[in-house]
Amino acid sequence: MYYIQYTLSIILNKSKYVEEEYSIGLITKLYRNGGIEKATQLMAQYLNLQNIKVYLITGEPTYQDYIIPENTTRLIAFVNNDGNRENVMNEEAKIKTTAKNKLLLEYAQKYGIQLFICQEHWAHGHYETINFLKDHGIKVIAIEHSFFLFPIHDNREYLYKISQKTYPRLDALVCLSRVDVQLWKHVGVKNAIYIPNILTFDPSQIQPANLQTNKILMVGRFQKEVKQQHMAIYMMWFLKQLYPDAVLQIVGDSSTDYLKECKLLAKQLGVNQNINFVPFQKNIQEYYKNASVFIMTSKVEGFPMVLQEAKAFGIPVVAFDLKFCELWQEGVTTVWQGDVESMAKQVARLLKDKELRDQKGQEARDSLNKFKTEETVKKWVKLIKSIIDEDQREIQEMIETQEKVTYEHAVDVLKHELNVIGREGYDFGFNQ
Repeated sequence: MYYIQYTLSIILNKSKYVEEEYSIGLITKLYRNGGIEKATQLMAQYLNLQNIKVYLITGEPTYQDYIIPENTTRLIAFVNNDGNRENVMNEEAKIKTTAKNKLLLEYAQKYGIQLFICQEHWAHGHYETINFLKDHGIKVIAIEHSFFLFPIHDNREYLYKISQKTYPRLDALVCLSRVDVQLWKHVGVKNAIYIPNILTFDPSQIQPANLQTNKILMVGRFQKEVKQQHMAIYMMWFLKQLYPDAVLQIVGDSSTDYLKECKLLAKQLGVNQNINFVPFQKNIQEYYKNASVFIMTSKVEGFPMVLQEAKAFGIPVVAFDLKFCELWQEGVTTVWQGDVESMAKQVARLLKDKELRDQKGQEARDSLNKFKTEETVKKWVKLIKSIIDEDQREIQEMIETQEKVTYEHAVDVLKHELNVIGREGYDFGFNQ
């Protein structure tokens, strides 16, 4: 089964963590094509192994959906779109969000769901759902799958006001970076805690790629404002001058107009023969196995599943720098955001030097040692159990003993990222 590593079921001892059954609702509107959805699948799989009953709450099933893990019950709560991109929801969005919230309450009562985990931080309706559940005395965790500056990147700054009113009500806000924890704490979210995503692949259980091809790999949904596949195409124009035989494989959802734009750009730049556009793949292991370099041109990421997958296969990585992200701290060759020429030079350097590829690939693989799945699952089980049992002492101990960065470091990273996107004057009140 893709994305489900059953070998860890032997490592993870149920009695070690949980002695009785708990029930949670794991909410994600979609269940296909994306990193959040992949992370959701893995959470359901591993939490079930720990005697936690998982109800997967989604929209209507599609043929592209990931496999439902064993012992997981799927419930439908979303009807098309439950929110919009405006700072005030329109009437249709309000009606759909209200219907979804009522269903969640019914599910909680019918199935004995003790806690919901919400993940749709970009949708206005997400915050309405959190408030609704808390108003009805239901425990809620939210996962911030992106990072603190997401609303600015997405031109939705009004989300700061909404989140800063809503998130303090949470039983916990799970962040994917230690920097995010510090920043959310500063704006009043005291129960912010760092827990990375569960790894898709256990590096010790898979063979690394042999790194002997001329293939470069990029994986992710086509999204101009965030993933920036067009930047990879510009990079290929420079790379072709340095390494004419290089081939870039871009794997991702092909249902958008942006894909057409990227194909046209490749043709205009004369690199269309060097680029293969591959539709979304459920079984993507073969693409990792046959790649020699992995690239990321993202402007925004949280804890990208594709990056940890590439690292697990020991593929050297070249990426635009993202100082928020934990996965960028080791095992990635970084260049300045948007500097496609420097990216091309780094990729060419790797393609021309097998010894360097092996070295950088091993560094990438080794960098995952700090994100062991067993430890991540332990943290999730402990957090869920403590919240359901209302063990405030245990929750506070988790928060106080977690890995930290200093507040000063977090602010420095924030200022750096604001400078990168040309918003260095934006005032969060962090100088107070």
